Amino acid sequence: FDVNLPLYFERNGWEKTRQRCLWGYRRLSSDTKHLALSLSKNHALKLNIPDLLAAGDCADKPTREVPVNIPDFVAVGHLCYDLVDGRRILGGAASYAALTAHRLGRSVGIVTAVAADFPFLERFTGIQIENVPSHSTTTFRNVYRNGVREQFISSVGAPIRADHIPERWTSAAVAYFCPIAGEIAPDVLRRFPDSLIAIGAQGWLREWDESGKVKKKKWVEADSLLSCVDVAIFSELDVDEPYTLAEDIARLTSVVIVTQGCRGARLFVEGRKIPVHSQKIEEKDATGAGDAFAAAFLVKYEQCGDAVEAARFACSAASFVCEKEGTEGIPTLHQALARMQKRS
Repeated sequence: FDVNLPLYFERNGWEKTRQRCLWGYRRLSSDTKHLALSLSKNHALKLNIPDLLAAGDCADKPTREVPVNIPDFVAVGHLCYDLVDGRRILGGAASYAALTAHRLGRSVGIVTAVAADFPFLERFTGIQIENVPSHSTTTFRNVYRNGVREQFISSVGAPIRADHIPERWTSAAVAYFCPIAGEIAPDVLRRFPDSLIAIGAQGWLREWDESGKVKKKKWVEADSLLSCVDVAIFSELDVDEPYTLAEDIARLTSVVIVTQGCRGARLFVEGRKIPVHSQKIEEKDATGAGDAFAAAFLVKYEQCGDAVEAARFACSAASFVCEKEGTEGIPTLHQALARMQKRS
């Protein structure tokens, strides 16, 4: 209250600080709400918690009850096909993120756009899917030359707009925006005013030529997007100078994470650069490891508020994904915790 809050205010300004306080207050138990209301004034900000909560019209109201059919983790982005050795397998950042959050015990929803003949929806048992009608499904083909991957995109699903988000989902605790082909309109992020907002930047960092060959591009939308983002995540392979980009955008958002495949990740938090290493495993396929990391990080971070602890947990969860092909390796909560504790 006396240290972190002024730092958050310095980075984000008064209105964002007020919104963040209200976001946290709504998630407290009734007993802890009484404790929050008893806090003295923060002298650095001249901020009085009861006054702030009263201004937000929630000081005397109980925590909002969330019906069981409303997800508390929403992933937004295309499910897709990955063509591997002539086979179609389930792909897409939203696939890995949603399945990971679900297996870690969260109630999950996906907003996506796939064609009516998409055959993998049965993989998402227990997960709600809001599908935007689309004539096609985003499809990637991976070609390896001398050990270097070249990626080609042959079709792209429909774009996802703000009005595609179900109103009842906008109270989710976590909203993770993870485009793979620039499919998410910028105003979609503002549909979740009280959520922990995170982005997987990959889909804003790529473009393709007339042949469909995917290549890196400058992130021109960064400044406008990051103004309402709490956590930004991308891979060291997404851009040519990932750590320079991370330092640049760390000025605009609270937590920036550069994932490093099965090796771990590097965090940029409050001016610090923190390496977090993964467990040593026998790697089979690192595809989707970064997306599983992102979901696991957000699940833990939303619970504990400690970015380093959340990253350690996320590294444990992502390591399982590297051991199998596709989404088959995504772990349960028990598996992820057991491996993290074993490494400790």
